[in-house]
Amino acid sequence: MDILIEKLEKKDLKEAISIYDNNYNLKTDYEKLLNTYDNIYNNPAYHNIVAKINGKVVGLASIIINYDIVEELKPFLTIWNFGVKKEYRRQKIGTKMFEYIYDFAKKNNCDFISLIAETENEAAQLFYDSLGYMREVGYVKLVNKKLGNINKYC
Repeated sequence: MDILIEKLEKKDLKEAISIYDNNYNLKTDYEKLLNTYDNIYNNPAYHNIVAKINGKVVGLASIIINYDIVEELKPFLTIWNFGVKKEYRRQKIGTKMFEYIYDFAKKNNCDFISLIAETENEAAQLFYDSLGYMREVGYVKLVNKKLGNINKYC
């Protein structure tokens, strides 16, 4: 099985966004996304990727380069919206995506990679642990939004 990781193209938006929507039982405002897509696509700090098998989108991740203004001024990477279609999990697609993300971070001289995973999502926690990610202390405060299991903490 050949897994291709590439930058998200406009033609793949609906298929890619459906992964996140289905995983979290949400409905993305597709028209609003289309109106902002070009700004996101052309911004070098944003790098949305998809995983494909035989041309079919099976994974999605948003990668954002954050530019630090303290210490050594090194950028760091934040991962958002990571997901793999349920029927394609446990086939090394996520691992391949994280290899791509790690290489991207190195090429962009990033000091570290950060991501958020719900504490109840034990499978995700184990997956990130297996890739060498460390659990650090952190907080999230949602503004004008409620998401799944995070609600009870906000």
